[in-house]
Amino acid sequence: MLLLLLPSIVSLVFFLKIKMKKGVKEYTILTLRTFVYLLLILALSVPQLLYPVQGLHTIFIVDQSESVKRVENEMLKAVNTAVASKGKEDAVAVATLANKTTLERAFSTEPGKLSSVSKNDETYFTNLEEGLTFASQYIPPDAKGRVVLLTDGVETSGNVLSQAEILAAKNVEVDVIPFQPAHVKDVLISNFTTPKSGFVGETIPLTIAVESNVDSEGELIVTQNNETVIRERVAIAEGRNYFAYQVPLQQTGMYTFKAEIIAESDEVVENNLSYAITNVSGEPRVLVVHNDGNGQNIYDSLQTSGWNVDQVSSELLPTSLAGFLQYDSILFHNVSAHHLSESQMNMMETAVRDFGVGFVMTGGNESFGLGGYFKTPIERILPVDMDVKGKKEIPSLGLVIVLDRSGSMMGEKFDLAKEAAARSVELLREEDTFGFIAFDTEPWIVVETEPIENKAEVMETIRSTPLGGGTEIYTALQLGYEQLVDLPLKRKHIILLTDGVSPHGDYESLIEEGLENNVTLSTVAIGGDADRSLLEELAEYGTGRYYDVIDASSVPSILSRETALTTKTYIEDNPHYPSIVGGYDWSRHFTEGVPSLNAYIATTIKQRAEELVISEKDDPVLARMNYGIGRTVAWTSDVTGAWSGDWPAWTGWSSLWNEIVTWSLPSFESGQYDVHQSITDGKATVNIEALEDPFMPLQVVVSSNDGEVVEAITKQTGPGQYEVTFPALPNMYFLTVSQGDNDVPINTYSTGIVVPYSTEFEQKPMNALLMEQLTTMTGGKVLEEPVEAFRDWNGNVYRTQTVITPFIVLAFLLFFLEVAIRRFGFTPLHKLGLLFRRKSKPEAKRSRVPKKTNPKSQKQEKAQAPIIEGSRDETLDWKEKKKVVTEKSEVSNDNQAERMARLLKAKNRRK
Repeated sequence: MLLLLLPSIVSLVFFLKIKMKKGVKEYTILTLRTFVYLLLILALSVPQLLYPVQGLHTIFIVDQSESVKRVENEMLKAVNTAVASKGKEDAVAVATLANKTTLERAFSTEPGKLSSVSKNDETYFTNLEEGLTFASQYIPPDAKGRVVLLTDGVETSGNVLSQAEILAAKNVEVDVIPFQPAHVKDVLISNFTTPKSGFVGETIPLTIAVESNVDSEGELIVTQNNETVIRERVAIAEGRNYFAYQVPLQQTGMYTFKAEIIAESDEVVENNLSYAITNVSGEPRVLVVHNDGNGQNIYDSLQTSGWNVDQVSSELLPTSLAGFLQYDSILFHNVSAHHLSESQMNMMETAVRDFGVGFVMTGGNESFGLGGYFKTPIERILPVDMDVKGKKEIPSLGLVIVLDRSGSMMGEKFDLAKEAAARSVELLREEDTFGFIAFDTEPWIVVETEPIENKAEVMETIRSTPLGGGTEIYTALQLGYEQLVDLPLKRKHIILLTDGVSPHGDYESLIEEGLENNVTLSTVAIGGDADRSLLEELAEYGTGRYYDVIDASSVPSILSRETALTTKTYIEDNPHYPSIVGGYDWSRHFTEGVPSLNAYIATTIKQRAEELVISEKDDPVLARMNYGIGRTVAWTSDVTGAWSGDWPAWTGWSSLWNEIVTWSLPSFESGQYDVHQSITDGKATVNIEALEDPFMPLQVVVSSNDGEVVEAITKQTGPGQYEVTFPALPNMYFLTVSQGDNDVPINTYSTGIVVPYSTEFEQKPMNALLMEQLTTMTGGKVLEEPVEAFRDWNGNVYRTQTVITPFIVLAFLLFFLEVAIRRFGFTPLHKLGLLFRRKSKPEAKRSRVPKKTNPKSQKQEKAQAPIIEGSRDETLDWKEKKKVVTEKSEVSNDNQAERMARLLKAKNRRK
């Protein structure tokens, strides 16, 4: 920008040349213009003032991983010792580090003494790189920055040296205060292996390696699918010990083995567990789930057909994904959704969608819509929707939900209860009557009890309900009854949800009056502190249902079920002969006729599902669908004969169910894959090679034992060769590898990866080499004393302040001054100075005008007198007026003479 001075100089030179007369005025303009050019060009060059930065910004990052948890107090002491030695202008911040970094205290020149720090999450890893990344972003860019790491230097995730290069480029020093964790007695399982696959009837070897830093004795326990198969007292020598066993495989499915060592001399118990997974092939295995033994009919039918069937009640369902993966197909008979937790339903969806496990649901008074499956993962996997969309004439309905909003409901309970109430609204029609009352020590009508006009608005109002204080049930319930008793509706129902105890009232009279007006009541006890006896009695008096909820995630299913039962439109109990949809492989079972059907649960077929048997009202009775790589079937009647009529007595009943369960089994073949796995730096890496069809697309899905899909990165490394990486917290992980075209799997392979415990629980010496490399790269130091953290910073840092504005303002003023001089010259300035001088003199006394004056002369003088601004009192002396008029007249005469001279010159030129 300074090069613009060159054309500016040329411009000024031309200015001097074109001005023939070079007087004071021209040189003044030239000077002013020179300064204007100079100031504007300097402004364009963005001038800045530099001044040194005072004080040091130091952030202490405290390692909170498991490997250093026994020296946390020493770390806090070191931080406080260092902070006590800081200067007045030094700013201090504190953060904690494990797998992630959390800010504990923001930068402050007076941070005070640190007595404790908040517990960091995910302490199974030490990610020093994450800590330095946080520090580099948090330290102001124009500050003297220093990071002080308090750690043992053993990183189990990330690469801290790669981030150190970035900090070095930003002139941020990294110091380390090293800590060596205390050496304790430790016995751990370092390795546990079983074969990846096996067959029913085969005996497989189990190998367990136990490491110890002390001689000890202990008990070794091995479980197979939560059933103990080995329990043995063992002697443990210092060093590595090996134990080998043989275990028979009696059933098909995915076996989960757990090995545990309980030693007498052991101070670290977190590394005493390890897991192994074996996939057992053989006859398909089916799980029948029922309530109160009412699934015996279907169980006997499948056993007669030779199936390998297990039968359990809904309360004994598996609580891990591994438990569901033991089976090839799962059959629910009349199981209500409130017996399942949300996590169990998510696991079942994962098992069907990602691992090909089949799922079959049969009807009954606690199944489908009546079971509360609306908007659940189970509804997603079935071929039918629970909601009946516009097919039936539903009687007028009024529903009021009375929800406890006391402080004890804080957290997941309250959020799930509000979501459940919102789901209930979604099940109702626009013309249905709905009300929502929240209560603490007094009731609050959140949604007025009236016909629904806008479902979305009502649902949003429910979800925005805040928490309150105490618990007082009676007045809230009384208000709910008052809202419904006088309404001209055929069905009126109240649902009360609470987790507390309140003073008793005259509930019996209240409910009795409600029943006289056709108002019924159901109650839901949430958590262990609810008054169960009271709520159970209220439901019994109110001819409703009582629900005892331990897992709050089942609340939405309960309210969906209650809403469905209140409408009473889901049960179709008109005996008839259903119709068979031709063109399917199951149609051959009905060549000799169709049995009669008494009742079924009304549902709506999904668009991508197949209807095989339909009712006289065209509702699905038997339907099937592919979901992910799994298959699901819905039979909307029961299997006991109460609803299904002549079907259980029909000769083709067993063969039909044999066909249904067979179809639900995984339809793909086990592919040939070479799989290798490793776990390093907190990440699992799986290398997969397809041996049969290397050019066919391959998909990999990774799920944790909780049923959650894990975000994995899959990249192809060659023809049919893939590498899959994902974060590996201690857990069991299951992989499904499948190949196929258009998302239809042709062959698949399932395996498991076990991360038993973090390497943080292994006793390792501090990594002095890494600390030295880190500090050397960033100009820092491995500190011997904490007070060194506030030593002088190596060099100076300057802050800059842009000063463009003063240059522009000054150039602006000089420019207008130049314009004024070019236009008016110096005369206006002279007159302006004269005017200021006159105003500065004291005001003269007004003199009287002589009485005898010549009127004509007075009028002439008055006309020639200058006009002076101001009030009428502010007038000049008569003599001064005359003087001004005389001067003006002389100037006018001079101008007239000058004009006459110019005219004569012009006349002479014409001659």
